[in-house]
Amino acid sequence: MFGVDKYNLISIAPSLAVIAVCVALVFVGVGVLKKVMVQDAAKAAARDVK
Repeated sequence: MFGVDKYNLISIAPSLAVIAVCVALVFVGVGVLKKVMVQDAAKAAARDVK
């Protein structure tokens, strides 16, 4: 009853792929955001020292 056959897999696979890409983009976005925040903090610290 709950088995996955070829026809179910055809409709489930793209949905799972979209979910996986969304999760991956969240992790990439968090990494990029952290890097940008560190760069911005360094610029602000350099500006405050002068």
